Amino acid sequence: MMANSLARLKGIRWWHSPAALTAFFVMPFFILLAMVTPAVIRTAPVLQSHRVYVTFENVVQGVSLLLALMVGAFLTERFPFRRKLVIRNRALDFLFYMTLAAYLIWFGPLIVLHPNVIMATMSASRGAMYEVREAAPNISGITTATQFGIAYAIIYGMKVFQDGQKIPRRYHRMLWGIIALAVFRAVVFSERIAIVEVVVPLFAVYATSKAPRARITDLGFRFFPYLLYAGAPIFFAIFEYPRSWINHYINIYDNFWHFIADRFTLYYATSINNICALLRYSPNPTFRGEWTLNWLYKFPVIGQLLPTRPATKDGSWFLSFLSVYATPEYNNTTGILTVIYDWGWLIGIFLMIIYGAIAGISYSSLKSGLGPMRYIYPVFLYSMLEMTRIGYIYDGRAVSVLIGILVCAVVWGKWMPANPKLPRKAKASGPMPPRAVALNAASQV
Repeated sequence: MMANSLARLKGIRWWHSPAALTAFFVMPFFILLAMVTPAVIRTAPVLQSHRVYVTFENVVQGVSLLLALMVGAFLTERFPFRRKLVIRNRALDFLFYMTLAAYLIWFGPLIVLHPNVIMATMSASRGAMYEVREAAPNISGITTATQFGIAYAIIYGMKVFQDGQKIPRRYHRMLWGIIALAVFRAVVFSERIAIVEVVVPLFAVYATSKAPRARITDLGFRFFPYLLYAGAPIFFAIFEYPRSWINHYINIYDNFWHFIADRFTLYYATSINNICALLRYSPNPTFRGEWTLNWLYKFPVIGQLLPTRPATKDGSWFLSFLSVYATPEYNNTTGILTVIYDWGWLIGIFLMIIYGAIAGISYSSLKSGLGPMRYIYPVFLYSMLEMTRIGYIYDGRAVSVLIGILVCAVVWGKWMPANPKLPRKAKASGPMPPRAVALNAASQV
């Protein structure tokens, strides 16, 4: 089993390497985005501010940070691992029931008391989405536990696709249950990222572990990031129709597809423009980590002890800033330049090297099929694919996944040697006589 797993991993695609992914995908996309942002911001009919804050200096800073990430990843992508960490099946039970319980606590009252609101949301009725958010607001700790479903998908993928384990059928049904819960959350609560968070890491494990059977499948595996972004507008449109089009924008745009093209582009353009506005008009670096340590600010008790006025802890400060300098509706910030706002350029470069190094080590673990870090690489892969739009790895959503994996590794992890010894055989004897060879061959048939 181990040999077959390692043999499959020899064909791992270049785009799974964090250094290659940064060089061939993230950096060109960031530069292209910086180039088109001025035109997008100035012509968008829905922005209250058409000011462009992106400068050549910002682009150089962003490129230098991405180069730092690439260097960190390149230096660690061949990190050696000598043992294999296998997580027992009971971890899947724990993650599934924790996820299910969190969803029931969060959405159970809504399902029981307001089923009509859910049906209205599914039928894209005007204003239904806002009623759902009022009836089922985020619950600290409970909302976090729903992210354990992503940890389930990753561990499931490692067991089934990479290690080739035969697991009971109930775990396959549990996976489909988690995907169904993510779809429900995306449709009812208008969080389409809930589906992407499960599907992309799971597919990444599958693509790195299974050899394609046809040329067209091979091309799909090879160019997955490009296909992902090519299909993103369609996926975006499906969920944006009941979320924004019906509720507001149907009265502004001449047709739905014009709205989708404009809004999809704005999510990325305003993301880089917003952080550049912060760098220009808000004192920085703050050395508070309000963006890169966003997950820590959300922690119970600990978050209360951190410095005040974090931009992402209490949205009022940041939304007030956007009301003056940009547009509050588009409140994302890229996961690249936020490092400079928190820590400055030089420290930011150092931190991005560490970011890349962790991604590189986890990639090496994934490629070899050894070590514990292979379980976290799908999270880092998704964070790099989203880096131009949001700082996913800094957010509580990603950290909750990593915590779920860590708990399972500590409680249900089992270390195995990289090359398990074969059972001892009897002392080798001389060559078998011809008749014995014939009888042995016949018995095998």
